[in-house]
Amino acid sequence: MAIIPQSVISSQNITSLDLSSNSIADDCLEALASISTLKSLDLSSNNIANDGLAALASISTLNSLDICHNRSITSSGWRSFFNLLQERGSQLVRLNISNNNVGDVGAAALGSLLIDMNTLKSLCMRDMSYSDNEPDNITAQGWIALFNSLQGSNLDLVKLDLSGNTIDDEGIHLLIRLVSDMNSIKDLRLSYNYSVTPTGWLALSDYLQSPNFELRELDLNCNNVNDDTLIAFTSALAHNKTLERLYIYDEAESLTERGWKAVSILLCNKTSIMDTYFSNHTLHKLIEDDDYEYLNLKLTYDLSQDIKSLLKLNKNKDKVEVARQKILQTHFSTEDDTSYLQEFLDMELEVIPTAVEWIGRPTNDVWIGKSMSGLSFMFNLMRGVPDLFDSNPQKKPFTQKE
Repeated sequence: MAIIPQSVISSQNITSLDLSSNSIADDCLEALASISTLKSLDLSSNNIANDGLAALASISTLNSLDICHNRSITSSGWRSFFNLLQERGSQLVRLNISNNNVGDVGAAALGSLLIDMNTLKSLCMRDMSYSDNEPDNITAQGWIALFNSLQGSNLDLVKLDLSGNTIDDEGIHLLIRLVSDMNSIKDLRLSYNYSVTPTGWLALSDYLQSPNFELRELDLNCNNVNDDTLIAFTSALAHNKTLERLYIYDEAESLTERGWKAVSILLCNKTSIMDTYFSNHTLHKLIEDDDYEYLNLKLTYDLSQDIKSLLKLNKNKDKVEVARQKILQTHFSTEDDTSYLQEFLDMELEVIPTAVEWIGRPTNDVWIGKSMSGLSFMFNLMRGVPDLFDSNPQKKPFTQKE
């Protein structure tokens, strides 16, 4: 570090510097403040303490700062850092302060900083509540105070990671109210928040179907999510077209086949063709790939395979074809497809050619997962109602009564 800053300073064109996982301490950081072009700085897993953190506050060009896992910094040091950023003005877009001793004191100062910080798009605060020294933790009341201070603020994140903390039911209600006002948020991670009860997680249901809901990823791994909570989530997501990944891996095994059955119905409601058509065709991931064996252990083979097959099908970008495939595979997959001929005979006559074309349409070349051709059903339809396909103008036309 005695050499690197001098070479960097002399070049005056470096914009990104990664010094993570070293033994960098406070006396090495003042030189970094004179790099006028520095925009991205990674100092995670070092030995930085209060004085070094204060020096970083003077780097006005930074838009990305990763300073996670620097546990020599005290809560008062974090308070001073956040206050300095507020005084000097900050244009940070990305901030990672995970696994640090911020405490309730530092969290309060962070709230004051974030109120008018409309540039910040990614905030990572994982594992902020489990230090052996109590004042170093952000407590449940500290999270409540932070979320309260940000209500009505200009904060509009794209990604928020609060995994591994002590947020409780009151805190989760305030957090949901906060993110509901964010128009940009796409990625929300809340795994390992054991203090939230199943009742507390139910508050997410309203958010899942709110007009502002635009999440692509919601991580609830290893929380108190039970069957009733999951059923409420599936009901809320019935018509959702944005959420692609909902992580709900269950270490405590509080989810049973009843909850997973609701997931299967969400992905493909088999009650009728129209119910299948209006199923959720967006959600395609529930647990990490390495944990899919978990489904096989907890569920019947048929239900496990059904869920995995439907999730894979939903990965396809052509959602019209996804809906078509679900209908074909659910309602026309038996050898005797004639039982559903009546569905076609009940249609308006001018609609039938379009429906026949829809049945026989081929899948695209980049299809993911199982696909089924509708040609066998078209054959049965032709055999059962040949007048539909007879082009002889002298022949009496087909009518619905016939």
